[in-house]
Amino acid sequence: MKARRWMAVPIGLVLLGAACGDPGGGSSPSSTGAGGEAGAIDAGAVGIGELLGQVHGHHAAALELYAAGDQTGALVHAAHPGYEILASVIPDISEADPDAADELEATVEETRQLVEDGAEISEIEAAIVAAGAATDAARAAVAGDSDDDPGYQGSVIAALLTTSGNEYEEALVGGEEVRNLPEYQDGYAFVAEAKRMYDGIRAEVEAASTEEAEEIDAAFETLAAAFPSVSPPKTLTSLIDVKAATELIGHELEETVGALPVVQSDPPEVAAAINALLDELVEAYEDGDAERAAELSAEAYLEHYEVIEAAVIEAAEDVNAELEPLLGAELRAQIQAGASVDDINAMVERIRELLDDALAALEAAE
Repeated sequence: MKARRWMAVPIGLVLLGAACGDPGGGSSPSSTGAGGEAGAIDAGAVGIGELLGQVHGHHAAALELYAAGDQTGALVHAAHPGYEILASVIPDISEADPDAADELEATVEETRQLVEDGAEISEIEAAIVAAGAATDAARAAVAGDSDDDPGYQGSVIAALLTTSGNEYEEALVGGEEVRNLPEYQDGYAFVAEAKRMYDGIRAEVEAASTEEAEEIDAAFETLAAAFPSVSPPKTLTSLIDVKAATELIGHELEETVGALPVVQSDPPEVAAAINALLDELVEAYEDGDAERAAELSAEAYLEHYEVIEAAVIEAAEDVNAELEPLLGAELRAQIQAGASVDDINAMVERIRELLDDALAALEAAE
């Protein structure tokens, strides 16, 4: 069983110690775009662009929930960017533009705090606008001249949609009901952000191919039916149709604006990448660099385990029930709390054991 996710090359090779400017250690694919001029798309910058797109999506979902009177649900999404995403992207943003990184962290935290405090919705709207501007500035700092390239934008859109399909899969029970509402809402948020971004390059896509633009519109209609709002519809769209729609859009963006393709990710490669990051994490923590260890923990979860999480849930739900929170939040929380080296090592060893169990279950399910 394999998990699908966007990457320029298999994800296990992309992020193993690769710098943002040269993920995978080789040359990046090219984008021809509507203008026909080839330009390299930085796969690392696309990965960061996707995560920053998730920040946009989470804030939009938080605002929608808050306006509907669901402060608790809104806080889940308002807190998610600072709780998980920023740890994975801030180092690269800081390297490109320290001021942009500082502004992003400040505005994300302000948004979370206002939601937690039960502020007036007008204050939260203003904070989200400020956070959105900071998010865009951070993406531009990392992407540089590519930020306005339709190929780069299309690559980010394809990545967001692939993630939204994975979130939908994680949200369902046997494809018949929503078991995890926040995961469904994540999918909704990321589709909405992908559509917002697509509207910005629609003209370039239509100029390249009217037929393919129409196919993209039809696929977005399928996704709109699957994700009509932060609340699931009474009749769910099948997982097959959702995945097909996300993959179609990614393929058509590849054809029209030179977006990077969605490729298969091999679970053993994903596990190998996680184990390598855990090695780095332990070394950093033993050297007293808790901040770096926390960043590596976030990277292992967000950029790797989430790629195969839906497949692990299907093959071994009990394994995921322990592995996901352990790698997704608990390890980082203990690092930030200053746990002993022995305690961190014990958690890492348990993660490795669970990863082995997950791989065995995936292999048995093939």
